[in-house]
Amino acid sequence: MATKRQIAANRRNALKSTGPRSENGKAISRFNALRHGLYAKSGVRSPESLNELSQIRRDLLNSFQPQNPEQTRLVEQMASARWQLLNWQHAETQALSDPSRTDPLSQIRIMDGFSQRQARYQRAFAKAFEQFRRSAAP
Repeated sequence: MATKRQIAANRRNALKSTGPRSENGKAISRFNALRHGLYAKSGVRSPESLNELSQIRRDLLNSFQPQNPEQTRLVEQMASARWQLLNWQHAETQALSDPSRTDPLSQIRIMDGFSQRQARYQRAFAKAFEQFRRSAAP
């Protein structure tokens, strides 16, 4: 447990710690805790991404023309997986273009994490596609 003297010293030091003051410093530090940004409230995906999901869904429904509710569910799973894959690709591009993440090790870690997530959605799409194909076979 900290002594009263240590607590007082910590409080004095805390008064000196005001964070970045320049606009450039603030711009860089705002991403300190960012891992991928996919769930961020701003700056990662625009509202148009929901329109993109609707367009992907429409395109896949037109292409596959499901004949029953199960096939429709599988096409919607494919649309969701495709949209998530696009989101992760977009987030990866944003993360790699962040000026505070230019060192090679940081970029390798970013790419590795994103590639794992992207592979997950590629597998989800392929699995739904295969199930759809089997359900459509005579």
